[in-house]
Amino acid sequence: MCLEYGLAQLFAGLGCIPPPGGRKASLGESCALRKVNIHQQASTTADTMINRRKGLSVALVTPVTLLLLLAMVSIKPCSGHGRLIEPPSRASAWRYGFSTPPNYNDHELYCGGFNRQWQKNEGKCGECGDPFDVPLPRPHEFGGKWGQGVIVRRYKPGATITLRVELTASHMGYFEFRICDHVQAKQDCLDKHLMRIVSGTPSIPHANDLNTRFYPRNGSRIYDMKAELPADLNCNNCVVQWKYVAGNNWGICPDGNGAVGCGPQEEFRACADVSIGAKEGQDNRPSLRPGQKPSPTRGPNASTEPSTTDEPVEEPPKGVQYMGPLVAIMSLFLVLCGFAALYIYHYHGGRIKALMRWNREKAQKNGTHADPPSPTTVTVSDVEANAPVPPPRTKRISNQFRDIDAQESSVLSGSNKRQSPLDIGVNRKPSGRD
Repeated sequence: MCLEYGLAQLFAGLGCIPPPGGRKASLGESCALRKVNIHQQASTTADTMINRRKGLSVALVTPVTLLLLLAMVSIKPCSGHGRLIEPPSRASAWRYGFSTPPNYNDHELYCGGFNRQWQKNEGKCGECGDPFDVPLPRPHEFGGKWGQGVIVRRYKPGATITLRVELTASHMGYFEFRICDHVQAKQDCLDKHLMRIVSGTPSIPHANDLNTRFYPRNGSRIYDMKAELPADLNCNNCVVQWKYVAGNNWGICPDGNGAVGCGPQEEFRACADVSIGAKEGQDNRPSLRPGQKPSPTRGPNASTEPSTTDEPVEEPPKGVQYMGPLVAIMSLFLVLCGFAALYIYHYHGGRIKALMRWNREKAQKNGTHADPPSPTTVTVSDVEANAPVPPPRTKRISNQFRDIDAQESSVLSGSNKRQSPLDIGVNRKPSGRD
């Protein structure tokens, strides 16, 4: 025990450690193990310093990245989600020559947004895409700003009509089309006539697709569909409702599993005023307000033939379609420029600073920099006051010098000590006083 204690103290004094397993080892083996441990600690320290440097780099890049992402999120594109363009909806009729108030946000009839619809209004929405909690009449419902009841298309009962939707930001999901035979168009009336989709282009059919829904699986573009009108429906002022239920949110499915497209989703809606089987000149719409007659039907008349052939419809303006991609490209370019600037500053900042310093020094040597400002006026008194003072001079005692002989020592001691002229002058007695 005493020997083991002594060896432990010796190893501790030499900075060595015993081998693992508790076995005895020589002093050289223990010191070798100590060296290995030191190398491991040094490697760990170096890795820690590298990780700290990387962490510092991440800490520097992260705030700027967050700012760039915040700037990208805050950029709102000029065209947003989707609109009903055939038949033109109440919000988009002004784009096709009808005398209705312009609505430049006709692509944003999304019930006020996901949070407003599902958190504040418990999933409720206006029939034509307005927030459910706005005062009646809502802006796009009959009696509102855009709900003027202007007939945009005329059809025959049971006809196959063309429906056209422009998506500027596809959110997957599906379309549904309903029709009501009353201009007020409450949701109960609309649900009575869910239109059957005959065909649609472009489309990617699936075995589980319903014939009352169209699934826009081809991204952002214009979708053409064919749908059947009810054969027994006749009305002077019917309302076609487009309902778009998106499918890009995560939710709980009916079987209890979670997946994208299940649960509450964002919704878009739009309404269009049409006529089915009505005679020319008849109009049984109620007045917009008490004592006020509704405005007559304005705008071009649509074809009354069944839509077995394509109906002439004006195309939407092309210039607006390119604003979204242009804004996206510019945003991506700005983000890339920001990352490039961060990379250059972090990894090549020292070289850039050295190059700038070298250019400044070179410019100073060549005299390209501006001359320094001229000094203030100096008077003669200032020069005299600041004149340098000469150092004191040692007074020369004598101009006589004597050479030292070869046999004579330069050390003045003993008999060879010679008197200096000053001593001679001091010891000399004055003449005439013996």
